[in-house]
Amino acid sequence: MRIKTREISLLRFTTVVCLLFGLLGVVASQLASSRSLLLDGLYSLIQSLFILGSGQVVTLLFKRDNDKFPFGFAAFEPFFLVMRSITLLVMVLAIGSSAFLSLFTGGYEISVNITLPISALSLVVCAAVYIILKREANRAKSPVLRAESKAWLLDTLLSLASLSAMLIAYIASRFSLTLLMRYIDPVLTLGFLVCMIPLLGKDLVQYSKELLGAAPASSTQAALERIAYKFVRKYDFLKAEVFASKQGRSLNILMYIYLKEERSVLQLDSIRLEILKALYSYSNWCEADIIFTLDDRWVDYTALPSLQQA
Repeated sequence: MRIKTREISLLRFTTVVCLLFGLLGVVASQLASSRSLLLDGLYSLIQSLFILGSGQVVTLLFKRDNDKFPFGFAAFEPFFLVMRSITLLVMVLAIGSSAFLSLFTGGYEISVNITLPISALSLVVCAAVYIILKREANRAKSPVLRAESKAWLLDTLLSLASLSAMLIAYIASRFSLTLLMRYIDPVLTLGFLVCMIPLLGKDLVQYSKELLGAAPASSTQAALERIAYKFVRKYDFLKAEVFASKQGRSLNILMYIYLKEERSVLQLDSIRLEILKALYSYSNWCEADIIFTLDDRWVDYTALPSLQQA
């Protein structure tokens, strides 16, 4: 419960920061005629809306199963992150296309006196928030906080690039290099586009796989199999098979254990409890079904016709 409270408090804090910077960026972009600043501002505004949603998702994850969702709310986490990635991709492509077209129409001038101090302030704040979220995401093992920390890292890099470009623009203005000044902002915006699309695309693919029930990372699968075979050796079972999927922070595990001979239900129930404790010590966010059997044909779907004939 303490982790949940800490997580939600951090999300509320980042919502306020994101909202303020988003509004500042959008207003300043209109005053400075800067699409790169508009991109940064809209990114922050959309982020603030999704961070509010993140708080609701985290609250759902700590709720008990109910009649409408008998298997819990784990799928809400990757679903939410997929929608977030799609929305940000659409926004980035829309602003990027506008900047691309401006390259063929002579570019546009920006007010460096407005954009330079805002870019500097944004860099400092974004870097500080990223460091805090990264540390807490690792501590809580939270995909939501991890996604938010990635978003703030991206915002930090955008602010760094923006500050560098604005310094170049400031130097160009001091030497009356008007042509250079007209193309700095659209080129910077397209640079943002090149950086953001692969990162957002990678997140979209990862969370889409989780939403569809893909297997976890190979390291996670290997760890689960080590736990299973620890008990195979301990109780002299024949073998074990482990199937797992990951949705957000939740692991869904199906473990088949093949017996050499019949054992009492009470003994198997006791062993099942031991295995569950080992799995929960590996991850607090796992749901596991452990099945003991003497006949492995019913797990092998290619054997179904022979089973039906028997």
